[in-house]
Amino acid sequence: MKNFRREENVTEELISLYESRGFTRYKPGCFEEYALYQQNKDFLIGKNVITFSGLGGKLLAMRPDVTLSLIRHTEPNAVNAEKYYYVEKVYRQAAGSNEFKEINQTGVEIIGNIDKVCEVEISSLICDTLSAVSDGYILDISHMEFIEGLLECFGPYGGAMRDFLGRKDIHDFYALAERQSFDERLINCFVTAAEINGEAEKALKIAESIVLNDRMAKAVKELKDVCGYLEKAGYGSKININFSIANNADYYNGIIFNGYIEGVAHRVLSGGRYDKLLDKLGKRGGAIGFALYLGEIERYFVSGYPEIDYLVLYDDKTQEIALDKAFELKKSGSVRLARRVPEGICCKNIIDLTKEAAI
Repeated sequence: MKNFRREENVTEELISLYESRGFTRYKPGCFEEYALYQQNKDFLIGKNVITFSGLGGKLLAMRPDVTLSLIRHTEPNAVNAEKYYYVEKVYRQAAGSNEFKEINQTGVEIIGNIDKVCEVEISSLICDTLSAVSDGYILDISHMEFIEGLLECFGPYGGAMRDFLGRKDIHDFYALAERQSFDERLINCFVTAAEINGEAEKALKIAESIVLNDRMAKAVKELKDVCGYLEKAGYGSKININFSIANNADYYNGIIFNGYIEGVAHRVLSGGRYDKLLDKLGKRGGAIGFALYLGEIERYFVSGYPEIDYLVLYDDKTQEIALDKAFELKKSGSVRLARRVPEGICCKNIIDLTKEAAI
């Protein structure tokens, strides 16, 4: 596993990656009408939003999310898929914090005619994105139709089943199943689905064996197609199937993702297919995308100064000499002037004029 890197270097690499794949940069405004977020609170990671009154009297909000803005201000293409990326700041509560924070976030969205090609492209881009931070990553993949197809078999108890599945709470599930006398096959299918969490090919064979309806069957086929391509592209060892991850069913309707990096306790990336959001905002077409929460993992990036070629140390007696030396050295490399060696400095050569003056 390679070490964590500097955030600015990761960002530059990601911009280069996305543009090399033909994605266009999207730059939203810093705020939107609050109604956009109020009406789609369940789509947001955090429910709290910073609001203020605009000059025209409308209630505005600091942007907690980029996807909502992008969908609102773009029009899906019925033939091709429009491809965007962004590198922006969002304003919301950080993970494990009780206060608002300015968070760096980068992401990719494909909007319009979404097909298998789009799903594979997004999946592979997620792997490349996580790899830009660290080789020690894992991508969990699930599918909303598999989950919803399973839950619908439990009728009015689907909501409780969703909770059990998300927590992998087999104990409480068995207690409810006994009280309600659920069918034995249904019980076994649910327990098996909850326990699936591992390498894609093996996990999908198990998932295929517990299919109960067309929704689940279609989902397994789509996952096999996507994971098959990822295996061919060399990402196979990084892919897990995990049906305990599920996004809001009012917005998401297909493949979904959670990305993790070794050493980070919570997910650092999430996304999926969210055609239903377009429908809610009065747009036709499909959409799929993801966001990497750089600001949520900033303490895991390498900190300190960038590497320089020359560090020139000076004192009161050598200020003019130091300036002359710096002008001379900058022709052949990077130079920093300082009275003392700064903490965390990384340099190739140190020129200490204070010692030379003392001789």
